[in-house]
Amino acid sequence: MKINDTEFATGCDLIEVTSLHRPDTAWRFVDAKGHEHRWYANGQPAATYRPETNFATPTLVWIKDGEEYWEDDDEPHDVGHLECRECGAHVKPGYKPDDCTQHIPGLRWFRINGESVSKEEFERRVEEERVRWR
Repeated sequence: MKINDTEFATGCDLIEVTSLHRPDTAWRFVDAKGHEHRWYANGQPAATYRPETNFATPTLVWIKDGEEYWEDDDEPHDVGHLECRECGAHVKPGYKPDDCTQHIPGLRWFRINGESVSKEEFERRVEEERVRWR
């Protein structure tokens, strides 16, 4: 937008977050004791996938089996498995790759006459120019 002789621009760059290993919201598993397991988002059964959403499997608990060392790393890393909270059945949640490119909003940017400024400076200068314009 241009006010008087000053050009103001703001925007948000998108960040690509396409995944090869993300929760498969269609995944359902019933263990031998009849307990259903699936992905949840915001406390509800997940119906769709959005990269900014936190997914969980609340019917499962992670059990540490031990530690292992990775190549070129002196620190031990925990290894384990997921199992049903009620009966202890081992369960492997379903994952899949994204089937299209995924993006999330990145940082907002603000420019005055092509120069980067803070949000506060941008808003202050826009208001100054609007007052002058009236």
